[in-house]
Amino acid sequence: MEQYTDDERVEDLKKWWQENGVSIIVGIVLGVVVIFGWRYWVSHRDTRAEQASLAYDAFIEAVEKPDAGQVRQRGQKLLADFPNSTYAALATLQLAKLAVDNGDQATAIQQLQWVIDHAKLAELQDIARLRLVRVLFAAGQLAEAEKLLARVNTASLTTEREELQGDLALAGNDPAKARTAYAAALATGGASPLLRIKLDNLATPAANTVITAPAPPPAESATATVPPPAPAAASEVPAETPPAAVSETPAKAPEAAPDDDAPAAPIEPASPVPPASGPPS
Repeated sequence: MEQYTDDERVEDLKKWWQENGVSIIVGIVLGVVVIFGWRYWVSHRDTRAEQASLAYDAFIEAVEKPDAGQVRQRGQKLLADFPNSTYAALATLQLAKLAVDNGDQATAIQQLQWVIDHAKLAELQDIARLRLVRVLFAAGQLAEAEKLLARVNTASLTTEREELQGDLALAGNDPAKARTAYAAALATGGASPLLRIKLDNLATPAANTVITAPAPPPAESATATVPPPAPAAASEVPAETPPAAVSETPAKAPEAAPDDDAPAAPIEPASPVPPASGPPS
């Protein structure tokens, strides 16, 4: 085997470097740029997310105060500075609610549609769809509301979707479909008392649950015979009053007028009257 000399090895290295040296240098430079660029991007992303979070906190503070103008101002600033952030979608949902509370349905529809088109999370998009369905339902646009409701697919929103489906069916004079939707909403874990009331109002009464009203009592005849009064209780016979006691003093005979010519006759004393016997003991 032929042995390479040192001069030949040096010549081979030079030749290899001329062929591959530029690629190696470029690769190293690109690697360094990628590493530092990635770190810069992560740092920039975290900084932007922190700034968006602070802007959203300021927006929520404005929402808690009764100053609608400040809410709109901070919300618009958040959308302008961080349009691609999740905080922008959350703020827009709040702005849409504020518009609905103020009766501005047109603005609410635009803002909810913006969330549907720009939100990064599918759950936020479906939340916006449900709220938009309610707005359209309140405006009487039932057909558009049903089409939009059919696009809600988030599992955690199934109860709200089925309840809204029942409301739309009931508004469309389809109580059977509404009953089925309300039952499905309850089966998925809906525990709202209002939902239970809606379903109970559509329940078909069973034959054994129908209660017949009792017949009214017959009216009393005006010529009804009045029963005779009960005989009065016999009054107690008063006890016999005892006779008055007879005086024991003998009665005196009337004295005769004195006659001057006739001699005075002797007067005989009257026989005493025996005392009357008292009542028996």
